[in-house]
Amino acid sequence: MDNTDKNLVHSINTQQKFEFYLLALVFTVLALSIQTAKQFSCSQSIIEILSWVSFLISGLAGLSRMEWIPISYMHYSKLTESELFAGEAKSGRNVLHESGRIMTDKEVADLVKEVDDRIEDRKQILKKIESRVEIKYTIHKWLFVIGLVLLIISRSISLISAQK
Repeated sequence: MDNTDKNLVHSINTQQKFEFYLLALVFTVLALSIQTAKQFSCSQSIIEILSWVSFLISGLAGLSRMEWIPISYMHYSKLTESELFAGEAKSGRNVLHESGRIMTDKEVADLVKEVDDRIEDRKQILKKIESRVEIKYTIHKWLFVIGLVLLIISRSISLISAQK
């Protein structure tokens, strides 16, 4: 951790806090909007319910995203370990077999090939996970915004109607 850029660490911590805050905010606004709902006209009720559905889907997408983030970190960690091992093995360092003996050059070459194949497989898995996490974040963010807009429209209609 000493050689990690402190600005990067701060950035990651701030991003994580924001993600948890946004997720909590979505469910808080959903709960409050349901608790404070009144009997509205038919069109107003439809808009209000659409806002609730939007908040709910946003929250569920956020939860799903939060579930997959640690999995992607785990894959990144394994990828880094594999890349470090492959780099050391390719540099000509002695590689020990499970039995404790030094592996032959042929055995090291075969092992490096196997590790390189696993690295490529893991990169493909990570690409899929990152793509899904990004899609879920987009859904989470924009359905929250849409839910807020629909809620504001619904509540504004009742205020406008009350003034007439």
